[in-house]
Order: sequence, then C-alpha cells, then structure tokens
Amino acid sequence: MKSFTTTAILSLTVAAYAAPTRNSVRQTPSTCIVATVYNPDVAQIEASITQWFSDVVNVNAFLDGVAANSLTTDLATAAQNALTNAQDEPCQLATLSSNAFARAIETAAFDCATEDLMDIFGVHVIDNLNLIIANPTNTQIVTQAVNDINQFRCCNVLTDATILWLDNAADNGLVGTVQTDAPREQACSAIQCTQKCTGFDNGVFGTVTV
Repeated sequence: MKSFTTTAILSLTVAAYAAPTRNSVRQTPSTCIVATVYNPDVAQIEASITQWFSDVVNVNAFLDGVAANSLTTDLATAAQNALTNAQDEPCQLATLSSNAFARAIETAAFDCATEDLMDIFGVHVIDNLNLIIANPTNTQIVTQAVNDINQFRCCNVLTDATILWLDNAADNGLVGTVQTDAPREQACSAIQCTQKCTGFDNGVFGTVTV
C-alpha cells in the first residue's frame, strides 16, 4: 500500500488556503474550524468526522442554493461561507489520514481516496470557490466554476470522504455514532461518472462499487 507522510497531507492543507486571485487573502491552516490532530484518539476522530460532515453539508447548501437561485445572501458572501467550510476539509483529511497510518488500518481504497483528494481538491473545489468570490457578477465564470465543483465533488470528493469516514469509524467503534456516508448535493443525481477508487478493496467493507 502507498504511504503518505504527514508532510504531504499538510501540504494539501496549506495549498487549500492559497488563493489564486489577487483579490484573495492567503490564509494558514490555523484557520481550520477544527484543528488537525496527528495520531488522534477516539474522541478526536469523532470530532473530525462530525466537523467534516458539517463542512460537506454547508458546501452542499451553497451549491444547491446557486442551482435553485435561492441563496439568502449575495453570491460572494455565500461563496465565502462555503469556502470557509471547504478549507476545513483538508484539515480533517489530515487528522483521519494520520489515524489510519498510525494504526495501520489502510486499505487500497483508503489510499486511493486519500491520494485522490490530495490531487483534485485544491484545484477543483478551493480554486473554483475563489473564482466565484472574485467574479460574482460574471455568469459564465460562476456557471463554469459551479459545474466543475459539482463534477469533482459528485465523482470524487464525496465518495472519497465516505471511504475515510467509514474506515475510521469502524476502527474506532464509531459506526452508528457518526455519519459514514457523505451527503451529495442535488446536482449529483444528474451527473454520471465512475469514481476513481471504484474496484479498489476496502477491507471488511468489500470492493468500492460507486
């Protein structure tokens, strides 16, 4: 199995805060909603999964609001709120990955999901949210950014998160206590794709079939 160092995971966390536009402010991992914990205990694993679930729900709400034209704030403000939550997701990835590596519970699917998130999250989620914040009145940019976010969240990010949550919950006796299935935004029902980790073995949970 492939091994990811904590330095590599942290680099994704830092990259998630690097804004691509001149109007954005470069941030640091200290703004994680729940700070990364290396070699976490059971309570910290529970807190991490719970926070990541909240992050996903809030980003979903933004994407669903854009699609339905039902945002309760202006677009730039709503996108900034979504970005705050999206930026926290790599923090929780670092925590949950650290737990897996420390306890040797990695599966091929877990490694695939971790690598996939490291490869695509910054470019296809964080960068696109920053584009929306910087160009809220440009319909073409906003539409393209939202479509790209939906494509990669529905086909990669949310299945990856589900693998990480489920494996960590099972290893720590938290199945039934925390969420183990990442909720999808409404756009996912119309997006057809094969997830990168389909066919990979996930231990006692069998082969990933999404």
